[in-house]
Amino acid sequence: MPTRSACRLAALLLALSGPAWAETMRVLESSPSARSTMDGNRQDFFVRFDRPVDHGGSRLLLLRDGAVVRSLAPRLGASPETLYAAAGGLPPGRYTLRWEARSRADGTVTAGGLDFELR
Repeated sequence: MPTRSACRLAALLLALSGPAWAETMRVLESSPSARSTMDGNRQDFFVRFDRPVDHGGSRLLLLRDGAVVRSLAPRLGASPETLYAAAGGLPPGRYTLRWEARSRADGTVTAGGLDFELR
C-alpha cells in the first residue's frame, strides 16, 4: 500500500503534467515595434517568439479604431519561431497589430498586440 507522502507526490506530479505545465511563449522581437511609425506602400510585419509556432494555427490581424481592417495569413515558410506577413495599400493612420500564436510544441495560444502609426 502506498504511503501518504507517495500519494501526495503522485497527485502533485499529475497536477503539473499537461496544460498546467505549459509555459506562455514570449515575444523577442517585432516589426513594427510598439509605438513606432512605418513609411511606404508595402509593410512587412513579423513577431518572433522564444520557441517554434504553428504557422497554420496562428493569426495576425490589423485593427484600426478597434475594428479588423485586414487579416494577414502568416507565411508558412517563415522561420519556425516567427510569424511573418506582408501587406500593402493601407491608408495612413494609427493601427494595432494583433497576434494569436499557437505553440508548435503543446498548442497553447499566446495573444498580444502593439500600436503603431503608418504615414
